Amino acid sequence: MAFDRRETALLILGDFVILAFSLWAALSLRNFVLPAPSYFYTNFVPFLPVFFLSLLIFYIAGLYEKQTRPIRRIMGPRILQAQFANVIIAAVLFFVLPLSIAPKTILVLYLVVSVALESVWRFYRMNHEIKFIERTPVILVGSGPATIELYDEVNNNNKYLIRFVEIVEKYDSAANKKEGIAVMYAASLYEEIFDRVPLEYLDAEQFLESVPTHYIMYDAVKRSADIVLAIFGSVIAIPFVFIAALLLSFNGGMPFILHERIGKNGRTFRILKLRSMLLNDHGDPELQKKNKVTRLGKLLRKSRVDELPQLWNVFVGDISFIGPRPELPKIAEVYEREITQYRMRHLIAPGLSGWAQINDADPPRGGADVARTMRKLSFDLYYLKHRSFGLDLAIAMKTIRTLLSFSGT
Repeated sequence: MAFDRRETALLILGDFVILAFSLWAALSLRNFVLPAPSYFYTNFVPFLPVFFLSLLIFYIAGLYEKQTRPIRRIMGPRILQAQFANVIIAAVLFFVLPLSIAPKTILVLYLVVSVALESVWRFYRMNHEIKFIERTPVILVGSGPATIELYDEVNNNNKYLIRFVEIVEKYDSAANKKEGIAVMYAASLYEEIFDRVPLEYLDAEQFLESVPTHYIMYDAVKRSADIVLAIFGSVIAIPFVFIAALLLSFNGGMPFILHERIGKNGRTFRILKLRSMLLNDHGDPELQKKNKVTRLGKLLRKSRVDELPQLWNVFVGDISFIGPRPELPKIAEVYEREITQYRMRHLIAPGLSGWAQINDADPPRGGADVARTMRKLSFDLYYLKHRSFGLDLAIAMKTIRTLLSFSGT
């Protein structure tokens, strides 16, 4: 494997042990004596929710992501942000919930110790991954730009457990006997490294055969979850939507707009949003030249409040919470002509958030952009191929991180 999953498991286990040890150290400092097992257990049980919430925060913050974990300039700020969030959550839990212990002093000591130890542990493992992992030599089988991209990504980053010593277009095991050197094929390895499908290697017939078509249990549970979460989310969203709609009414024009989108199996539906621009241009290039985001619209987009009315679309089944982002019909027509594999993304329901939205740093904006959409599609097809409860949960957690960063555009 290009990236050792055992290292991720070790990080999670190490995080939990450090959090538990931090509590033990806090109890020792609080009483100036090593805590008896019974006393430690009495405090350990109420702290368990804090431990598991901390691990969840670490996950949301991206501390377990294979692409960025060993990069100091990214991980440093994420560690600090995660620990800051943990401090707030722990304080809320212990000062709001009725507990049988009075842990104010213990909590403060625990937070100080855990922040210090987690930071030391994380940077230690980061240095270990970068410096001390022996990389296995590999022959890469493949050709074309995707193969070169894969070669450069792996050989220029010490975070991978492999290094390529040669690229060959075809591999003959009888003619190429090299002891101690593994062989990997670019088409399959590309997905593991980049978490997306390489379109240039994609054979439509083979791809469709590799995609499970019967997801009876998964589809039923996901649809039920969509309905429940849409109802629950609407209860929370209605006050925000009402205030925003009122302000938009005073600002001139209708507060709500209906955009046509392409849904599952190519079906057209209308998505409900709060107006963030001067007018509804329906994807028309000429109208787009005159259109612009309003001052209030910028705030609605940054906070994602403009998308809250789409909870109705989730409830009625037009879209799901997780899936490929629905496209405008006129723009979709361009992509269907220019990109052979584009229609495949319509095999499943679109979503409010998706694998492409959380992974593609340079998505298409405005009118049709074939080059950027091909990259976005590679993420969408990866989700189509690998969709599962686990992947949906990962997307949901990363979406929460995006929402909390107010990085909407």
